[in-house]
Amino acid sequence: MLRRRVSIWKLIVFGLLGLSLVVIYLQGQVSVVQEEEYLLGTYFRIKAQGRARERVAAALQAAWREARRLSDELSRTGPGPLGELNRRGAEESVKLTPDLIALLEAAQQFRALSHGAFDPTMGKIVNLWGFTQDWDRAGVGRVPTSEELQPFLAERDFSIDALTQTGRLSGPHVEIDLGGIAKGYIVDRVINVLRAYELDNALVDAGGNIRVFNDRPRRVLWWEDRRPFRIAVQHPRDEQKIIGVLEIWRDQALATSGDYQRCFFADDLKNIFPCRYADEPDKTRYHHLMDPKTGAPARGLISVTILASTAMEADALSTAVFVLGEQQGLALIESLPNVEGILVTADGRIIVSSGLKNMNFPTELK
Repeated sequence: MLRRRVSIWKLIVFGLLGLSLVVIYLQGQVSVVQEEEYLLGTYFRIKAQGRARERVAAALQAAWREARRLSDELSRTGPGPLGELNRRGAEESVKLTPDLIALLEAAQQFRALSHGAFDPTMGKIVNLWGFTQDWDRAGVGRVPTSEELQPFLAERDFSIDALTQTGRLSGPHVEIDLGGIAKGYIVDRVINVLRAYELDNALVDAGGNIRVFNDRPRRVLWWEDRRPFRIAVQHPRDEQKIIGVLEIWRDQALATSGDYQRCFFADDLKNIFPCRYADEPDKTRYHHLMDPKTGAPARGLISVTILASTAMEADALSTAVFVLGEQQGLALIESLPNVEGILVTADGRIIVSSGLKNMNFPTELK
């Protein structure tokens, strides 16, 4: 009788164990899809996870439609409204779309917040250095002379008429370049599209402008298996290394601006050489992150990573902090709620904001 009871209990235990494994297996059946496309001079990547493959596929189709639409609208040289503003805006008012108006207004706010370090009117200066929108495909830089730069250093501005939904440039030396904020704006809009499909989680990456959400953790029987997204922070002088890893939970964004992303080297004779991560002692590195006051690449920092609530905020602040430099840039980060940063100086020091002190990042490049 005792042996029979033991056998029955074994059957019950193994039966429950088998049922548990079946439940775990079934709950692990999720669809993960990752796609990539070249837009606005960089690669956009979308990774999404959901319970039904058809829903995930439909979500990505809608997300790409939104990304392409906004890329066309926000191209500074294309046929969309921003391209038209740059071509005709110095002579007449140009009709704008609601998205472009929202982005231009946000750019004005970040310009004021950073005391001009973030400046969306730098398009023609950026062009003088050869940093076109298609730099990644055909980029060959040049070093303009001070005489060439001088006409473009005068006051640059633009205006928006909310009543007529039009915009105007202040003069012929102005071109709007939203490269430091547009990709973040698109990432945020794409995240909103994906969220409408009630996916488990998603990551959108536009050339280092990243936003994630993790709304629905996996349920394994009676507990939740919630895992963060782990984002590596690139070493700015060695493409094979990273500085450290940030764990991002729920809904957060991250953006990095560095002097290694779009750059070239030049010697004293202004001969141009391809850009590399490592510095070359006999050559000067020139990059696309311009100081609006000088019209030349900002110096002092070589990399800035920003954590923020939205990709647009992280995108704009990474540019602003890079231009502001170590002290003013860190002060700006510390003054803002829900914003953290990692700054790498030209002499190899790594500075983290107060909210990241417990992340154990190194204090210098290795």
